Amino acid sequence: MITVGILDDHQMILEGLATMLSEFNDIEVAGSWSNPVLCEEDLKTEQPNVLLLDINLKTANGIELCSEWSKSYPEMKIIAVSNYNESGFIKNMLRNGAKSYLLKNTNKNELAETIRLVDKGNQYLPRAIETILLQDSLGTPKPKGSIPKLTRREKEILQHISEEFTNAEIANKLFVSIKTVESHRTNLLSKFGVKNTAGLIKAAMNAGLIS
Repeated sequence: MITVGILDDHQMILEGLATMLSEFNDIEVAGSWSNPVLCEEDLKTEQPNVLLLDINLKTANGIELCSEWSKSYPEMKIIAVSNYNESGFIKNMLRNGAKSYLLKNTNKNELAETIRLVDKGNQYLPRAIETILLQDSLGTPKPKGSIPKLTRREKEILQHISEEFTNAEIANKLFVSIKTVESHRTNLLSKFGVKNTAGLIKAAMNAGLIS
């Protein structure tokens, strides 16, 4: 029996994934959490074989959690689950210890098969994810208008970054924590597929998001 844990701060996703997996006799949902702190408390005592990890949590950065937990709990295999199909997110999660990356529109059979393969120690990427990475490596031009989708908060932070405000200054202006700003900054880098602030500004200017 493969035990699976699910961390996602949307209750609908938690219940949906658990329902999908309940149809397979060789997979058991051993725990589900909407709060990363509570999840980590349980992981300290017992880890599932596989953890489905949402990378865009409201109170934590999924990429950072993946890096920390893959080192702290090396026997637990992590599968990233996300709506983001940008290559930057995929590469970051794989680089930080994830064994696979699934989009949230993945069907139940592919989800179960991915869990089985990852549980055996394999790194597995569905065809859709491999295609995204292949297009990126070949430098295939993206369709016109395929600018990364940014939330209102990400747009605000991007503008402040372009104006050379520090994380602390941005946090003060927007009445949020510095950690929240850092998390949004990391997401922006991943969405644009760049490594640093200079690359982010250049990409945002090319996309017409800042002047």
